[in-house]
Amino acid sequence: MKYLAEIIFGKDQIRKYHNNETLNDYEKIINLKKYIFETWAERNAFYKGIGEAIGWLEFQVIKESGEKDNKEEKEDEHKFDYWAFIEKYYPKYSHCDNILLSDILTRKLEGEEICEQDEENIKDWNIRKELFDLDKNLLCEAFENYFNIAYPKN
Repeated sequence: MKYLAEIIFGKDQIRKYHNNETLNDYEKIINLKKYIFETWAERNAFYKGIGEAIGWLEFQVIKESGEKDNKEEKEDEHKFDYWAFIEKYYPKYSHCDNILLSDILTRKLEGEEICEQDEENIKDWNIRKELFDLDKNLLCEAFENYFNIAYPKN
């Protein structure tokens, strides 16, 4: 998945944008930039870096979107979305610590930032193995709940 962002730089240009005033050609070239990021982690690192490097210059993200590659779409057509299944059928999904832990481990495995406390808690773990075991158990429990709903005991 690619992430697209359009950023406007400069105090006066941001003011113009908010007042729905048109930027002149020079301002469009200098103050309006489009970026494409290959991963969510790359996007986050860019935003963090730009905030630190040019903190004295005002900027604003005015448009942001995600875009699937055609290759990914073809591969994804036949994939089972087990998270949608878990979300629908896992009992007490929104109040489960294991769901939160799975999210943390997934973000870590994909190279995204996690908080220092979470980083400390999982520092000696085999992230891939722990995530596999956890998600397998979550999916099994969701499937059991689905099965009991679809085929209730008489």
